Amino acid sequence: MRFPSLTDAAGRARQTAIRFPLALLSGLVAAGVMIALIEGPELDWHPRVWATAMLGLPVFTAIATTVERRRLSSTVRWVVALVAVAGLVVLGYAAQAWPEEQVALRLLQLALMAHLAVAVAAFARGPEQIGFWQWNRILLLRYLLAGVYAGVLFVGLALALAAVDNLFGVNIRNETYPELMAVLALVFHPWLMLAGVPEDLDGLDRVEEYPAGLKVFAQFVLLPLVTVYLVILTLYLGKVLFTREWPSGWIGWLASGASLTGVLALLLLHPGRNREDSAWVNGYGRWFFLALAPSLGMLLAAVGKRITQYGVTEPRYILLVLTVWLLGLGVFYLITGSRNIRPIPVSLGLVAVLTWFGPWGAYATSRRSQEGRLDALLVANEMGQLGAATLAGRTVSPEDVKELNGVIRYLHRSHGVPALAAALGVAEDTAEAWAADSTMSRWDRVEVHAARHLGVEYRAAGSGRGEEFTVGVKAPVLAEIAGFDRMQPVTLVENARLEVGATGLVLEGSSDMRTLRILRDSLPVGSFDLSQALDTLGTDGPESLSVPITVDAEVDGIQLRLVLVHVWGQRPEGRRSPTNARGYLLIRRP
Repeated sequence: MRFPSLTDAAGRARQTAIRFPLALLSGLVAAGVMIALIEGPELDWHPRVWATAMLGLPVFTAIATTVERRRLSSTVRWVVALVAVAGLVVLGYAAQAWPEEQVALRLLQLALMAHLAVAVAAFARGPEQIGFWQWNRILLLRYLLAGVYAGVLFVGLALALAAVDNLFGVNIRNETYPELMAVLALVFHPWLMLAGVPEDLDGLDRVEEYPAGLKVFAQFVLLPLVTVYLVILTLYLGKVLFTREWPSGWIGWLASGASLTGVLALLLLHPGRNREDSAWVNGYGRWFFLALAPSLGMLLAAVGKRITQYGVTEPRYILLVLTVWLLGLGVFYLITGSRNIRPIPVSLGLVAVLTWFGPWGAYATSRRSQEGRLDALLVANEMGQLGAATLAGRTVSPEDVKELNGVIRYLHRSHGVPALAAALGVAEDTAEAWAADSTMSRWDRVEVHAARHLGVEYRAAGSGRGEEFTVGVKAPVLAEIAGFDRMQPVTLVENARLEVGATGLVLEGSSDMRTLRILRDSLPVGSFDLSQALDTLGTDGPESLSVPITVDAEVDGIQLRLVLVHVWGQRPEGRRSPTNARGYLLIRRP
């Protein structure tokens, strides 16, 4: 056996770069953006551009391998690649307008489409043969192998840098380590993986290799797990039928885990269907979905009830569609007895595409559902209607207040300020002014103003700690600095530490921020007690302060005055508990 030399490795790397130039360029761009994120400051476009570049890796890999398999000309290849580049650029610009709550889900759907294209596109035409399975087996194992190499290389280089730092006194910045990881994960890893992609894709149909490790893993790890999941789900179904209680929210996680594990086992065991010693695989492939059907029925009932109670949201929509997809696969394999596994990734890709856009998609359907829910609540409480909301004409029940808060929060965070403004009938510039109100926490300022527009109280999502509160000085603050030597701006969050000038003191926030400890050498030497200042505001005190909250303290002759201009936090049972605050600290040395 001849081991590869450095010359061989360099030649292979160069050949891979020629074969997959745009895929590797996408990795370089993603690594560059990640390094810019680490160096800071983070700009709004950084995460979305990084995610768009990450999509380029599978997209351009799929284009290159499909063109090779179809033996298309280089002209066709570059035309298709340039169209994909333009599409990714347009996507990057479009992603800037997506609300934060949608970004991750939309990009995950796109990533799923792109990776399924790598798995299927080159083998999409013609009858399925073993080459399709071998292709995906090689990709999976090559991905894992490249991950091991990249991980070992990172650990080794990180230890080498730490040794240089500690032994020779060469300052290695903390940012160097995550930047090294970014380069290895986004440049080295895909390069090494793509170097192992076979060039003769047609020849894969003649490969009969079936790694024993994969068979052992699927047969003795995945299948027992699937069996355990199905037994638990079947027993739970019996409990539901006996007690007549609706399924717990856990049913979604367990049914999803059983489905994913079972489908993965089915894919890994696929070559065994043609082996005499593994004839049982055919039975598993046909009856797995039948055994899963009762659990999927339970899941449909649970999701249906949540939708009836609280309307459609993107996660509920996608969970519902995936459940129907699994049931459809089960019906297909039971009726046809097919051994073809290609319909699994192909149909999943179609589901991802169809749920991503259009009036039937997850986002448009969810928005219509929640707007209909808002309209029903407004009409029931004599608050106008959708697009023309007014103050409540009667006392709104706590249950309806909670429902209104939920719809307001959803429309704003999942579809943006314009969607919420249109639903309430508020001018868009008025809603933008809500978003610019610096006297409130940026996370919920729009929701608070929207609730006030309806004349109801706003409560934070899922807050067992109580509703949120915000107090602050709206007018410009003139700092009273007479008698002090220094003024230090401060921004405080829970459990954070802040150095106090050059005094050797450290200001530390407690878990509820009602008391701020003053430390010296990690030992408490004083404190700022905000309790009285906060409690004097009253449980329903003003949200606009005429003067800042001011608290004094003295440590070893050092006079300290904390002046808070804005305070945000929770109000469990009427007791204000800050989570962050902004203001300044005045210091006078003896």
